[in-house]
Amino acid sequence: MAAANAPITMKEALTLPSIGINTQFITFTHVTMESDKYICVRETSPQNSVVIIDMTMPNQPLRRPITADSALMNPNSRILALKGKTRFS
Repeated sequence: MAAANAPITMKEALTLPSIGINTQFITFTHVTMESDKYICVRETSPQNSVVIIDMTMPNQPLRRPITADSALMNPNSRILALKGKTRFS
């Protein structure tokens, strides 16, 4: 009965491997989630890319050839924030 009184209900909406995400990229350093709207996955092999999963259309991931240290979607608009390495001479 404790689950019926829980303040948060959990429901699996998607498994990343089911939409083609390799399990080696399902880590805290490769996956970001901003609210319940978007999931971003950085893939580094076989080529660098960022996969954007819009949770209103989770079975249609958008894969872009982007190199970044981290990626995060703005929850209010379709803007992707990227962080890359900074090198100083």
